[in-house]
Amino acid sequence: MKEAKFQLGSQVFTGLISGEDGPVVLGLHGFLDNAASLVPLQSFFEGFQFIALDMAGHGHSQHRADGAHYNQLDYVQDLHELITQQEWRDVILVGHSLGGIVASIYASVFPENVKALVSIDSCGPLTQPETATVEQIRSSILSRQGKYRSKFVMVDHDAAVTARCRVTDMRESDASAIINRSIGVNGAGESYWQSDSRLRTKSPLRLTELQAEAIVKNIQCPVLVIGADASFKQLDKVYEQRKAWFKNVQFVQFAGGHHIHMENTQNIGATIRRFVDQM
Repeated sequence: MKEAKFQLGSQVFTGLISGEDGPVVLGLHGFLDNAASLVPLQSFFEGFQFIALDMAGHGHSQHRADGAHYNQLDYVQDLHELITQQEWRDVILVGHSLGGIVASIYASVFPENVKALVSIDSCGPLTQPETATVEQIRSSILSRQGKYRSKFVMVDHDAAVTARCRVTDMRESDASAIINRSIGVNGAGESYWQSDSRLRTKSPLRLTELQAEAIVKNIQCPVLVIGADASFKQLDKVYEQRKAWFKNVQFVQFAGGHHIHMENTQNIGATIRRFVDQM
């Protein structure tokens, strides 16, 4: 895949792209991942223009300005700015985890722009009960206190891969692919994190379950939800609670962990392609 760059106002977004013609398939990665996590799916989109985006503050994309943060709905704003600027129509959105959440909200709010939605190990917005509001705001403010745009933080690649595998269910090769795109090298040959440390701060508010229901119920396009049987997300349970909200939805589950699209690529890619070919 080739490097791509998009200038949206003062913000530069990057990504990886394959194919120059055909319908647009836009891939959105998960939290603290980047476009590299979606590269394994590229071969299944022959005949399409497949773009794996680095979301703001991730991968090679620019950090947000000083004083800005990374709220869930800001990613939705970014997505709309990109789709509008590029004049894409009937976009097929493929999102993993956070990317699936962002894609589902966008498909609801701007249904006229989305032809189909694939959500990998996510099923609509994250929610929180109203009773947690005060503590959520407090913890968000404290997490952001004194946090500004990242300065260079040096990193050892192998140590970073080991650390990532220790706290997730990822394979070493998959963690390495993501981390390769998350680090840069300075003039002295030293590696540093390119991702913004403010990504780890907390959002001040989360949607309620009623708000999530209203969002999902307004998704007009066909939806494919893909779960992983060994993922901490336990998506089969979430789907059972929410499936009645969707107008047109399919659910499939495969063996694998949270990054199932990287470790079980053949099954996931083929399933997505069959779904897309039905459109």
